[in-house]
Amino acid sequence: MVDKAKRVPKDRSFIRSDELRNGTLEGKPGVFVPLRLPSYRALPLSCIEKFEISIDGKAADSEGMRLVLNGISHSIDSLPYKSALFWWVFDPAELFVPWPEPLAAGEHLVQGVMADVEPYMTVGRFTFYYQAEKQLAVADGI
Repeated sequence: MVDKAKRVPKDRSFIRSDELRNGTLEGKPGVFVPLRLPSYRALPLSCIEKFEISIDGKAADSEGMRLVLNGISHSIDSLPYKSALFWWVFDPAELFVPWPEPLAAGEHLVQGVMADVEPYMTVGRFTFYYQAEKQLAVADGI
């Protein structure tokens, strides 16, 4: 018999519990935030409506954010036009967040909102908002 008090629910956060990475993308400095698709099915990238991210209480500029999926970088503004490209539920992704200076080693509070549309719903177009908050580390030397 399973002790229900010891069950731990599956983490459904769109922010994965992996480490943050300092880096550059297209010559711009920033931070790579690890993501997962919180939907129950794959979604075309055109269903991703927005990302909002803050690190240690400071909001990131959404202007230069890019979704990196399967090694390919996509501007957030281009996602509505990418209905033929799918984000599968088991495919990890990263959100490149422009950041002026590398994050210091140690833990950082990452908070955010992801909004998407589930095209499989047949009763209309609904936007789903996923809120997340994680303490993520930046490894030494990154």
